[in-house]
Amino acid sequence: MIEVAIKRDDKDRISSVSVKNHGDPIVCSAVSILLLNTVNSIEAFTKALFSFDSAEEGGDSVLTLTHYDSEGKAELLMNSLVLGYKSIEESYNNEIVVID
Repeated sequence: MIEVAIKRDDKDRISSVSVKNHGDPIVCSAVSILLLNTVNSIEAFTKALFSFDSAEEGGDSVLTLTHYDSEGKAELLMNSLVLGYKSIEESYNNEIVVID
């Protein structure tokens, strides 16, 4: 089962998203694509600072925002990521759990 753990800062903004384990290949692909698209979007469209770590084997990944942009774009992208994960969880609750 894929486990998505959400951490929030003291202002209730999403500060990190951690993805662990594997599951159904289609669900795993959707989870990975959402995460990679969010990383690419934060880099391309915001001035936020972040780190992204991904294990070479197994695909466990962590996206951490270290500094938000003043326009709120990174916050919107992180909220969109979590919305996507929660939508997948509704349809495939035997394959993914989102801990928020």
